[in-house]
Amino acid sequence: MTSLRNTLIALAGAGLIASAAGIAAQDRPLAAGPDEVYRVGGLAAPEWAQFVRPIQMGFDGAGNLYVLDPEVGRVVVIDAGGDLVRTVGRKGEGPGEFQIPSDLVVWRDGRFAVADQGHGAYQLFGLDGQLERFVRMSTASGQAGMAAARKAVRADPAGGAVIAEGAGMGAILFSVFAEEFEGETVDVTGEDGKLERLDLSGEVAAAESIARARLIAPETMEVEAPYFAPVVVWDVLPDGTIGYFDSTAYEINLVGADGGSMGVLTRPVRPEAVTARIRSAVIEHLLAELDERLEEAMEEMEELLGPGAMEAMPEVRKEQQEEIRNQEFYPEIPVLRGLRATWDGSFWVQRRGEDPWDDKGPIDVLGPDGAYMGTLSAGEPGMPLAFGPDGLVAYVERDELDVVSVVVRRLPEEVR
Repeated sequence: MTSLRNTLIALAGAGLIASAAGIAAQDRPLAAGPDEVYRVGGLAAPEWAQFVRPIQMGFDGAGNLYVLDPEVGRVVVIDAGGDLVRTVGRKGEGPGEFQIPSDLVVWRDGRFAVADQGHGAYQLFGLDGQLERFVRMSTASGQAGMAAARKAVRADPAGGAVIAEGAGMGAILFSVFAEEFEGETVDVTGEDGKLERLDLSGEVAAAESIARARLIAPETMEVEAPYFAPVVVWDVLPDGTIGYFDSTAYEINLVGADGGSMGVLTRPVRPEAVTARIRSAVIEHLLAELDERLEEAMEEMEELLGPGAMEAMPEVRKEQQEEIRNQEFYPEIPVLRGLRATWDGSFWVQRRGEDPWDDKGPIDVLGPDGAYMGTLSAGEPGMPLAFGPDGLVAYVERDELDVVSVVVRRLPEEVR
């Protein structure tokens, strides 16, 4: 993606005047119209396709899809036609078994790794699905390895490493579990917004800093971040370029594999100010969401424990309602909500929806040269969980009974 290295769409200029609501008039509509290739799962699924919570997916260069289901404790490998290739792992404490699997990374040659917080290690698997070795997350062992937890992990396109963002929870975990960690060396260096390359060639993951995004309003165990506070969202292009945003503006910062700045991609849109009307609408929305969650929780608890199991519900409701009404707000509404790099080197950039709290708005496609190609309407088809070769993309769908299916579709060339 050499041409992107020379791309810089200037932020300044008279065009930077549109609001998030008004930018739709400047959009160039794209029709994704992805064709379904296969789906696995559902009520009648075979045992291997009975997914519970498939949170991580990735394709290899042959179009095989790898699905990590942490609840089941295994990785399912599915070929390009939707047939089972193999299952890898199970719940357990031995080599090749998973205790607390949290992340899956798949390299294009078909090797993959699972980050297992229970083992405090990355488990690396070969092309045949066999465990090759463990790479510890830190110099500590066992539970102490959780101190090296990462907020997000991606495969390094160069192989043999992963790109990760620190979770910023190391010091907190150390303080909570200090007695269990007594006498051990614990890695507490993870930080929100700090992007690192973790070399997995040795016995212990070796971290090299690449970039540090801005963390405007960090959230801790004691302090909740203001509503609408910008977060760090990022992904890695096939040539190793990292794109990330870390503010309320439409600004995607580009960082090379060597950590050098490569410019900024933007579109002419500015964030919307948070007014009293918006604050009231958000609080009303949050209160409605709270009522829905608490009603579901009460029904589930009473079904399990019988009538009266949730006698404290009125007090719980009152306390949480008070917290919502006293919610702090960031002064601007972030324009961007999601960012993914495609297999072919484009960016899919998800904007906010019509409502200020809606994270699933339209998706802009920025081509391999960084140029704006067009916009996909909200929900058509939505942001994939994984991009693969030949336009393959993977999604998770749930039916009316909340049963999970993994769906693979193929995108037309103009949006890849």
